[in-house]
Amino acid sequence: MDLKNRRIAVRIDDPELRYQLSELLMKNGAVVHGARDEVELQRMVDKLDVEVVVVAVKPPGIGLN
Repeated sequence: MDLKNRRIAVRIDDPELRYQLSELLMKNGAVVHGARDEVELQRMVDKLDVEVVVVAVKPPGIGLN
């Protein structure tokens, strides 16, 4: 898939993973938009004509404690 000028919305809780994936996508020509929550993600899809959505959210109750 050619990523040149493709609009991609990314919603990932892990900041390091989000950064690395966004950098990789942008290096391949994609326009990456980061979403903080599901509401913002839906707005991006509706208003920015996002073509691809990447979501990875940590399930509640899982932690390092």
